Amino acid sequence: MSPPPPLPSGNFFDIIPLGVVILAPDYTVVSWNRTIAEWTGIPRNEILGNDIRERFSHLKDRRYNIRIQQVFDGGPAAFFSTQFHPHFIPAPLPGGGLRFQRTSVHSLQEGGETYAILFIDDVTELVAQVRAFREMKDRALAEVDERTRKEAALALANKKIGLLSSITRHDILNQVMALKFYIETMREETNPQQVAALLAKEMVVANAIERQIHFARDYQEMGIHAPGWQRVASIVERSKEALPTGNISVVANVGSIEVYADPLLEKVFYNLIDNALQYGGPTMSTIRISTNENGDGLVLTIEDDGSGISEMDKPHLFTRGYGKHTGFGLFLSREILSITDITIQETGEPGGGARFEIRVPMGKFRHSGTVP
Repeated sequence: MSPPPPLPSGNFFDIIPLGVVILAPDYTVVSWNRTIAEWTGIPRNEILGNDIRERFSHLKDRRYNIRIQQVFDGGPAAFFSTQFHPHFIPAPLPGGGLRFQRTSVHSLQEGGETYAILFIDDVTELVAQVRAFREMKDRALAEVDERTRKEAALALANKKIGLLSSITRHDILNQVMALKFYIETMREETNPQQVAALLAKEMVVANAIERQIHFARDYQEMGIHAPGWQRVASIVERSKEALPTGNISVVANVGSIEVYADPLLEKVFYNLIDNALQYGGPTMSTIRISTNENGDGLVLTIEDDGSGISEMDKPHLFTRGYGKHTGFGLFLSREILSITDITIQETGEPGGGARFEIRVPMGKFRHSGTVP
């Protein structure tokens, strides 16, 4: 047993509101103040002269022992934080659990010997306050995030309501114009076969109008939905069924690709295929939809072998209201895609067919059955 150093007389350390422990170089306890005795429930007479590591075996661990030994060897003071060493000298709380402690170890030179003096601060209340503050901050941030999401959803909903109204009016008006044309033509037609053919065309147009009305009604009944995963092959198939493709082949090589986009994505494909059918010219025979993955994401290509788009028209294709009944649909298509950061551009050669490239960023596409 090492003799205690000549400390201040009386109970000097007992008036300090910290736990104070003095260790001899062999780790025997030579001072154990009233505060640490009360915290631990270990009276002085039970621990003085004993190796503290025998009572608190975790102090043998390298993360404690090596730093305390450095103090004995004349090194700098060692500090043990609440975060990594919260229970340096385990001390129970009255209601259960252990006190959180912040401990510092300093050298004390007495009689040619180097002792280690430990100052142990009970920061349990401070830790509780910090935790309460963090929880309050997290709740506040969560509330702000939720409010921001709701505001964004409201803005998105308003935008989609406007898009839906514009798209539906645009498509129905186009179909009504076609229907009027067939009716006027039929009035002057006397050939029964031609009349029957015109009636069949009118029925196709009427079905398309009905589909548009049902789409608007169903969408409004379901409410304004957030973006979701949509299978491209199914969208192309529905668009083909809704349009009078005639002898034009619509070929889709898109595999199992799904795109994370606004539910109005179907309208984008509908408009692009419809534009090709209307303006591809008499030599057009095929509309092809394909995909290509690269380091930047996915490229969805919708191209035809028709007359293409002139260089003069290309810069204005997606301008609202530009062109012969096409600009409005292309403008809306771009707006629909932009809701989920998808872009569209026309890259075809004049005279070589129109070619629209839809670029889907990473994370916004997947193969069916995979988790994004």
